[in-house]
Amino acid sequence: MLVPVRAIVENPLRARLYYNDAHIDDLIRSIETSGIVEPLTVCASSGGDYILISGERRLRAAKALGYDFVPCVLIESDAEQSVFTNLSTHLTHDPLSFFEVAMCYEKLRDYFGLTYEETAVRLGLNPAEILEKVRLLQIPPKLRRLILEHSLSENYAKLLLRHRDEDQELLLSEIIEEHLSLREARERSAELRAGKAKTRTFYKDITVFLNSLDRVCDAMCRSDVAAEVEKTDADGYVQYFIRIPKAGEPVSG
Repeated sequence: MLVPVRAIVENPLRARLYYNDAHIDDLIRSIETSGIVEPLTVCASSGGDYILISGERRLRAAKALGYDFVPCVLIESDAEQSVFTNLSTHLTHDPLSFFEVAMCYEKLRDYFGLTYEETAVRLGLNPAEILEKVRLLQIPPKLRRLILEHSLSENYAKLLLRHRDEDQELLLSEIIEEHLSLREARERSAELRAGKAKTRTFYKDITVFLNSLDRVCDAMCRSDVAAEVEKTDADGYVQYFIRIPKAGEPVSG
């Protein structure tokens, strides 16, 4: 049947999130020459529109060409079950990115009100596998896109999860700019974490540092050095004022 383009609504659980513009352009040229050879698949929604089950790239191309109608195959079955079945098929057969797979798991869980364990059972997967994938969504969207644009593997993404947001961006920029291998990226990640650990240790031992400074000031005051030392405890910080005269010059009052 021919369905008005404006009557086709986006699949709430569409699997593909990232599209290659070059592939869409090729499809536009093909449809412009030969038309839509393979119909889209839709199912009727309760609101009178049609939910797109498959053929999103064809629909995008048709919209770009200004089509008012597109040929569709109407699936006469429960809309939600059709959506679930289609998404499961995408997960099994389509070359989705690991971020798209993770998003599919999350959408299935949210849309159908499932736990991760229930989602795993319905898909025939291990719950741990689903949780591991979903963790990848902790990476900010702009970094996800960069990872995919530079064809970095899932292992690079997992490496970023060891760091906070600001360090994720720093590490990823170095991986991309310096073309780091996975081994080199792991080494850089370890260096970055070690640097943060040293900083945390320094602040954790701040009392030791202050005690050392106090001892230095006391030693100067007990010696022949005519130094002025003032220590002030304020709200949230400790302030030291130290003035040491140059050789042969007295300290002014």
